Amino acid sequence: MDIRVSSVYKAYTIQPSRSVGRTEKSEKTSSERVDSVSLSAQAGEFQIARKAALSAPDIRESLVGRIQEMLDSGTYHVSSNDVAAGILSRF
Repeated sequence: MDIRVSSVYKAYTIQPSRSVGRTEKSEKTSSERVDSVSLSAQAGEFQIARKAALSAPDIRESLVGRIQEMLDSGTYHVSSNDVAAGILSRF
């Protein structure tokens, strides 16, 4: 998943609230005022993606189990070219 920091920052910036309809000015005391917060659609999408990423398993048990069996039986072999390619692909 490719999440850019600028996208996340935009999702959490303060957006001006939009009111539907016309509101009348009223004289409320500070104890009667209610603060509210609303998240942008982008912030909501980020939260959904974050929950999905956190719920995904860190270890693929079926793959690890298969490789473990191959290691135990001595049938797991990796070519030196594959190892070198894997190391160089990270640079």
